Amino acid sequence: MRHFWLASRILLFFTTSLLAETDLQYLIKSHQWGEIESHFRNTTPSRESEVYTLIEFHEKSPNGDKEKRFRYLLSLIRGVFVTDANEEEVRKILTQTMPFQTTLFKLSYWKLYNEITAKNFLTPMERIQFLNRLNMEEDPICRKVLDEQIRLLASNNQWKEIIEKVQSIQDSHKRYLLTGDSLYRYGKAKLILGDEKGATEEWLGCLQKEGLLDQTVQMIASDWSKYKGSGSILQLSPSELTLFLPAINSNDKEALFRSRPELFSSRLNYYEGFKHLTSVLTKVGKTNELFRVLRANKSFVDMDSSWIVSLADTLYQQNKFQQAIELLKTFPGKDAGYYRVLAASYDRLGDKELYFENLILYLGKYPFNLFYQDRLIEYLVDRNGEKSHYAPLAKFERALAEIPNLPVKGRLVYWYLRSLKENGETERFKKELKRYYALCPGSYYTRVIREEFLSTIKESNKPENPTYNKEYLFEYLSYTAGIPEESGALIGRNLGFVYPKDSYELGNKLGGMSSRIQGHKLLNLAKEYFRVGEDSLGLHLVNFHVKRENLSEDEKDEILVGIGDLTRNTYYSAFHTRSLLKRYLIPDDPILLPTSLSVRMYPRPHQNLVSKYASENGISEDNVYALMRQESFFKETATSRSNARGLMQIMPATGRELAHRMGIVSYSLYEPETSIRLGTKFLAYLLKSNGNELKWASIAYNGGPGNLRKWKKSVYSGDFNHFLEDLPYKESRDYCRIVVSNYYAYDIMKKYHKL
Repeated sequence: MRHFWLASRILLFFTTSLLAETDLQYLIKSHQWGEIESHFRNTTPSRESEVYTLIEFHEKSPNGDKEKRFRYLLSLIRGVFVTDANEEEVRKILTQTMPFQTTLFKLSYWKLYNEITAKNFLTPMERIQFLNRLNMEEDPICRKVLDEQIRLLASNNQWKEIIEKVQSIQDSHKRYLLTGDSLYRYGKAKLILGDEKGATEEWLGCLQKEGLLDQTVQMIASDWSKYKGSGSILQLSPSELTLFLPAINSNDKEALFRSRPELFSSRLNYYEGFKHLTSVLTKVGKTNELFRVLRANKSFVDMDSSWIVSLADTLYQQNKFQQAIELLKTFPGKDAGYYRVLAASYDRLGDKELYFENLILYLGKYPFNLFYQDRLIEYLVDRNGEKSHYAPLAKFERALAEIPNLPVKGRLVYWYLRSLKENGETERFKKELKRYYALCPGSYYTRVIREEFLSTIKESNKPENPTYNKEYLFEYLSYTAGIPEESGALIGRNLGFVYPKDSYELGNKLGGMSSRIQGHKLLNLAKEYFRVGEDSLGLHLVNFHVKRENLSEDEKDEILVGIGDLTRNTYYSAFHTRSLLKRYLIPDDPILLPTSLSVRMYPRPHQNLVSKYASENGISEDNVYALMRQESFFKETATSRSNARGLMQIMPATGRELAHRMGIVSYSLYEPETSIRLGTKFLAYLLKSNGNELKWASIAYNGGPGNLRKWKKSVYSGDFNHFLEDLPYKESRDYCRIVVSNYYAYDIMKKYHKL
């Protein structure tokens, strides 16, 4: 029944089929294997998309069958269901008519190639023939296929065929399709066939590729020395020689630096060579030579100030604090890390004034580093013993003036208010309580401040007519902390007059990204890979497009938000919207954001599952989303460094215990239903064990119930806000603040915006 390809084309004309196909792809992307298994229990696959869905199911589901997967792979490529997936059926592909090569077809073709290679079904020459049947275009699968073809040809000493293969590719496609390894072998083919000049050009071009693996550099260096003579690399010009530095061992590098001092004063032609040389000099401690290279190549220094910061970071890690400072002062740049390394270096040298100044300059440019936010509080507040000692108010005010008004500023504002109160600055204290919300809108600390200083706040009357202007609005929010039950005058009102600068325009721009992506061939292809969960392939295309078109990081984030919207990939929509807000320094307070941004920042994916298991366990959906947003940022396949998995980031051991108790036999922690079911059950237990208070339960979810009991015993004295400030484990402190802030945001989305 040779109908897969034809049926897939015909069904594109029917909207219902399109929706069904889109739904299947969504199930694949989000690892909903139970839904897929249920769908096909009484349904026979008849379309390409359905067969591909079963291929993915049998690869990734805990109930998958490897032999069935191979049979479906072979069936999809053959265009007919095969009952016996044998070598003879594989060989038929070498002569069959090839269909229109869809994204799913190409993915399956590459997956099948890897299977038949593992099974050793084809000879090397037949594998080349198999790969040669795929059309070459700007596509990540085609890139893999070409790389493998050239590798096979090289291993078979078919150098002429390598030349012919590369030259048959459209020039406009070569930049994307030819990897570093392919360029290396193409250059080697030219050299073996007598074109030494051509080989040299190819290899030098290859060595200039950004991110080239050291292994590839070493292969080029080995063949260069073999065919051009031992020591020939060391005789190259400084610009060319620096490209080979990753392939030169430490002793030879030392000898090279002694014999070729002109390396340090030469103006280099290649940025990658410049990076190799400056990196090596920094690591081996040749700072005088490093400075000479940097002065001789000022254009490269100015091109990317983050590279200078990375060199300074290396010096700092070597405890060369003065040299790190000198490097940054001699070659200043716009990168925020410039001030971070200066602050850290001055701190290690004991210069507290310059440490403080550079610390707040760093946080002024990049306020989102919670580690350095905490370091700032440690500088301003000496909390040894029961009574706190505060830095002069001028220090607090300097920090408040430098750091943008964002939620992450909340802890600084909180301790500033405490310092005013405890130092008897009563009038100033009352004045600042009327404007604190404007300094840290949407922060976890807005409610901490209101709770701790409520009696003083209520000495004044709640402001009337809060939508009259910005000043009135922020005074009102400082009175209510934005709590919906306290903020009736704002519910349902248009607050557009107070939206942060650029936020409305940004929301409109993101709303238009979908049509821009669908009208662009490369980005539309990237979208197709994201749609079926092949994120790395889609990202490769996006990164290539961004680099080729010289786009900014803002534009890259906008593209990824648009792709997330189009593919129902909540992670990309939310994560890259947040990245844009950070870059624009826009607070993520849902009260003060246009809904075009807030719905992307605080979405409700898999709501049917969250609603079901939240209700089953007697907790609110908002509790689940607050935790999920922090744990995985809605990425179904998220895996932490400690191997926690899925939307709710459940550790395998915890998953096994919960699954056993709940009678679940076969499961995947990446499957949304499993993750939400187990995670919600565990969260509900922690809530019930801690007075149904999310702030306590979140600490237990992150740090473990046993640690929470220990911390309560050693630190808690009746005031949760003070307890959290004194909690000895930073990760759980930050985690609690973020999760509780998420809960407030979802509550606001529901009660302010009905979303």
